Amino acid sequence: MIRPTCLFLFLLLLLTNISFADEPKLDWVQVTEKAGWQPRDSQGELVYKDQLWIFGGWFNSYEAPPRDVWNSADGKNWKLVTKEAPWIHSDLPMTVVFKDKMWLMGGWYNGRLKGHSAGNQVWSSVDGKNWELVTPHAEWTPRLAAGLVVFKDRLWLLGGTENYYFGDEKSIKNDVWSSADGKTWKQETTDAGWSPRAYHQAAVLNGKMYVFGGGNYTPEYHATNDVWSSEDGVHWKQETAHAPWHERLWFSTVVYRDRLWVIGGWSNNPAANKNDAWYSQDGKDWKQLKSDHVWKARHEHSAFVFQDKIWLAGGHAQPLNSEVWTLDIPEDWFEKTEETQKTTSSQPAFPRTIAKLKTGKPAKIVCFGDSVTGVYYHTGSRRAYTDMLGIALEKNFPEAKLKMINAGISGHTTVNALARIERDVLKQQPDLVTVMFGLNDMTRVPLEEYRENLKSIVKQCRDAGAEVLLCTPNSVISTSGRPAEKLVQYCDVVRAVCDELQVPLCDNYQKLNALREQDALSWRLMMSDEIHPNMAGHKKLAELMAESISGEPVSLADVAPLAQALPRVKSLVEAKKTVKVIAMPPLDQLIQAAFKEVAPDVKLEVSTWQTAGKSRRQIEADAKALVRPNKPDLVLLTIPPTAKAGNQEELIHSLMWTMNYSLNFGAGGWDCVVFHPDVFDAGHIDTETDRMTRKLVRGQDLTLVERTEGQTGSPEEIVIQWLKSQLD
Repeated sequence: MIRPTCLFLFLLLLLTNISFADEPKLDWVQVTEKAGWQPRDSQGELVYKDQLWIFGGWFNSYEAPPRDVWNSADGKNWKLVTKEAPWIHSDLPMTVVFKDKMWLMGGWYNGRLKGHSAGNQVWSSVDGKNWELVTPHAEWTPRLAAGLVVFKDRLWLLGGTENYYFGDEKSIKNDVWSSADGKTWKQETTDAGWSPRAYHQAAVLNGKMYVFGGGNYTPEYHATNDVWSSEDGVHWKQETAHAPWHERLWFSTVVYRDRLWVIGGWSNNPAANKNDAWYSQDGKDWKQLKSDHVWKARHEHSAFVFQDKIWLAGGHAQPLNSEVWTLDIPEDWFEKTEETQKTTSSQPAFPRTIAKLKTGKPAKIVCFGDSVTGVYYHTGSRRAYTDMLGIALEKNFPEAKLKMINAGISGHTTVNALARIERDVLKQQPDLVTVMFGLNDMTRVPLEEYRENLKSIVKQCRDAGAEVLLCTPNSVISTSGRPAEKLVQYCDVVRAVCDELQVPLCDNYQKLNALREQDALSWRLMMSDEIHPNMAGHKKLAELMAESISGEPVSLADVAPLAQALPRVKSLVEAKKTVKVIAMPPLDQLIQAAFKEVAPDVKLEVSTWQTAGKSRRQIEADAKALVRPNKPDLVLLTIPPTAKAGNQEELIHSLMWTMNYSLNFGAGGWDCVVFHPDVFDAGHIDTETDRMTRKLVRGQDLTLVERTEGQTGSPEEIVIQWLKSQLD
């Protein structure tokens, strides 16, 4: 007989297994390792008259591109239709089937050699051997790597670049052209709304054109993973600023099973080919097709829909190749997969923890990480995202009885984590462990060691009976010590471990980087320094983690700094001990008067922090020299309005670091409070600097003392009233 407790645990275990059930996997099949044509990339491709076709392409950058044409009825046996077609711009040309003809237009000629050029010729053919020059000069400027689709009985050309190796930002385009006959072209818009780009893709699905991915290769690389749609080619809507697939150039697309596909490609962030495949019905919501057997990562390959399958041919897989692969997806596969996902998505990712949170049984969560996890000056030295996560989960589960344990230590990597996991995590007997390392690993722990360390952390937590949430680190301000492109590699390892071990993922990097792209200033105001979020950033981390745990969004915007701003001072006053103060004028005088009124028996030692005539940068430097070396009990900040910064970033940086240096490095230490200029000047008019200061002080989880609406008292009265409220 199964006891009720055992039955309950068995069911929870079963639900856990169900919640991570793999979707059915489909494997790619290699049709041939070597097709008849020379290995290449950047060729034109299409399906015409029940044949696969390829045109031209690229062998290397120091010879003219090939002008051959090949076709195949089965992908394995290829026929050379012509060795020298009349067109010459056959590196990254645009190709399509339109009005029962094959079309080739644009493209690049002669690589990096003299005489290189982009084309705007338009050619058509009904047999691949004989080609008609429809126009030697289309109305659009010569270009390559544009999008080309057929939509509403017209050809549509979208974006592209006018120069492959020798251009600049002005070379890439975001214009849109259309034509009913390939000869006469109409410019639909000079600026489609999406950023100028080349090496992107365009496709047509459900009455809309889509443009997605791409960017520029040289002289300055940039790539996107946004998706745009239009019903008329003029008015464009952004479906998503950041699809879940990595930013990329030189990828391929098809429309298959009523879905857009993104297949392979290349990114320079980090520099790597891709061998993934993603699909979407609307351009907004994307899912990755996972396969155990897949082609080697590559870029600028051909992709076709032929014989009710996806076909892939050639491309640069280091080296070039002439492989041909197919993928056959049954018509009902998506429906079955979605049904499976509906069934499994109804189960929580953390069934044991959620059951306790819902029923009010005591639950214990350990947040395991480095200085971003620990309590340090970045967040006011009193709280961090561990505390915010507890608040967020209590909002989602009002009955919850939570114990949150912060196991973050500055400077630690996954190597350090494994050395202390028994003491700091497992002995706590947690129900759930959140794990976020990487910002220090990227400086000294090799990727493969990082991967194995993460897997060991997950295994040890699971073996101890804890559920695990793996988190990518937050996005950072790129520096030479921690370049963003290197951090991306470590984030990719976290995602790969989650996929391999079926661990839930909170992708902080992706979500915060998306916010950064949408609103750079808001993202900047969440950062205490180049790599550490302040409390505003910690709230965002906690919101993301709470949603990953509960499945429900939650906002922490209403969580204010702690009401008790002077815990250390209050304890010293109650013990009748001396209070050491560092204060900017006029607070150096006002605080003494306030103590005489509120706590006359307490001895003060006040050091004046001179600010008159100093810039923001100078005040920041004073903070570093004055505060931590002297270990005060209270720091009072009020930066005079006359202290100037050179620009907005200098204002943000200097105020952030003035507050950082005014706080103890780790948890606890002394108290720190900021006073608004209007405390000393009732007629002070709020400036942009004041509004920025208000956001930054709150973002550091510090108290900002300012006049309330209608408050007319003198500065002395306001300081006395505030001090009394803190010490009573």
